[in-house]
Amino acid sequence: MYELVFDPTNTETLEQMRRIPAFSALDERLITEVVRASKLRKYASGEFVIKEGMYDHWVYFLIQGELSITHHGVEVGQLRRLGDVFGEMGIIDGSARSASVEALSPCLCLAMDGSILESPNIEKTALQAIFYRVFCEILATRLREMDTRLAELSQRDG
Repeated sequence: MYELVFDPTNTETLEQMRRIPAFSALDERLITEVVRASKLRKYASGEFVIKEGMYDHWVYFLIQGELSITHHGVEVGQLRRLGDVFGEMGIIDGSARSASVEALSPCLCLAMDGSILESPNIEKTALQAIFYRVFCEILATRLREMDTRLAELSQRDG
């Protein structure tokens, strides 16, 4: 993994971050704070971004590339779109990583330090509201997909 630190004064960087759906609603002050709490990370094909069972406080936003999500060694999904979010569950409940995320191709990710959501130095309520809404939308989508998969398995086995 190769890591870069963002320059929170670079207006081009701030504008590029607005292309990520989760950041589009942030005002300039909040997006600057997110930039300060973030790093740009490059991963080689085959490199793990997250390993199942580990603890950390990072949430990731895919910028470029393709990632595989595995749980107990079984692929349960892939991420390919700009702004796809992963690692949010550990931020919400502080638990160990429930899955591994591996780069299938060279990838570029924005890694945001999740502790920013608890920082006393920013307008915490506004930032929390935006990100927790994004996290809830992601989890609701995943739950619907899982319901569909379970129904299909029940019909096949029943």
